[in-house]
Amino acid sequence: MSLMSRFSNLVAAKANKFLDAADDPDADLELSYEKMLTNLQETKRHLADVVAEQITLEHQISEHQAAIDRHDSDARIAMKAGREDLARTALADKAAETHKVAPIQASCEHVAQQADKLKEYEKKLEERIEQFRTEKETLKAEHDAAGAELKANQDLAGIGDGLGNVEETLQHARDKTHALASKAEAMERMIDDGTIAKPLDNRSQSEHDIEKLRDQSDIEDELRKLRAEASKGTQPKPPSSPS
Repeated sequence: MSLMSRFSNLVAAKANKFLDAADDPDADLELSYEKMLTNLQETKRHLADVVAEQITLEHQISEHQAAIDRHDSDARIAMKAGREDLARTALADKAAETHKVAPIQASCEHVAQQADKLKEYEKKLEERIEQFRTEKETLKAEHDAAGAELKANQDLAGIGDGLGNVEETLQHARDKTHALASKAEAMERMIDDGTIAKPLDNRSQSEHDIEKLRDQSDIEDELRKLRAEASKGTQPKPPSSPS
């Protein structure tokens, strides 16, 4: 595989990864899920504020009601004591407290209604989030399975990252193997003809040449012997003498 081919594959892989990330339905689902959770948290905070306001108004109503009861009791005590003037003052204070309670009571009822609506909205939102979470996990599993199947098919077709350029890689390995084998054969030939001395052979080049001449002389002697034997075998036998 050439350097340019490797670089092209790397660039293509990076580009595909970037495009996949830009169009990732799993990421879109997770983003929507996070937004829904954020909305739920904001609803809970708002509900807490409304409930706190309701409790404050209820405390105020309780305080005013306690004052009303106290002024009523004071008026009765004053009447028993024959102090109508004090009874009249106590009843006036009671009336004033009663007038204060009315608007507070109305506000408290309005806030209570808001709290009920928020509680209902919170409940529905939690149910919707749970439903969305289940659908999200299902879709994510289906998407991952489809992606794995697509990648496997792409790899088998030779267009994916896993098995892409397999044949080119194998050919590259074959070429390197053949090159190494050729280099080894060339080294062997150079050692045999004396161009390169064997690592464990300390003889000089002259000694190598003499050895070659000796080998050639032995071969020539053997050939002469074979020729002589062959010529003896082809000579006609002399006629046998009469008995």
